[in-house]
Amino acid sequence: MLPSEVLFIFSTMTVTVKNRAGVTVPPAVQRQAGIKTGDRLEFKVSGKMITITAVEPTSYKPTKSELSAIRKGEAAIARGEHVSLSDFLHGMDRHRRKAGTKTNRKVSR
Repeated sequence: MLPSEVLFIFSTMTVTVKNRAGVTVPPAVQRQAGIKTGDRLEFKVSGKMITITAVEPTSYKPTKSELSAIRKGEAAIARGEHVSLSDFLHGMDRHRRKAGTKTNRKVSR
């Protein structure tokens, strides 16, 4: 073996599927695979083979109104002003409240 080669050790473990619970990944296998609480896993089935793959977390992309609110908040902080959470949330929701205003309608009976 060359010094630059990486040696992979595959261990085999058998688990019994029980009536009520799904398949549980044993803690030793989780440690070897680097699976932690909260990780997302993808299951692919091909015949009688199941492949479990870790899924990268999706990155969150803020909306335009959220970015605007973030910039306003950062500018206020840079000026030494404090922005309360309620003011921050109020600024983010302003466009939704304007667009969603309801007018009082007379209902004919």
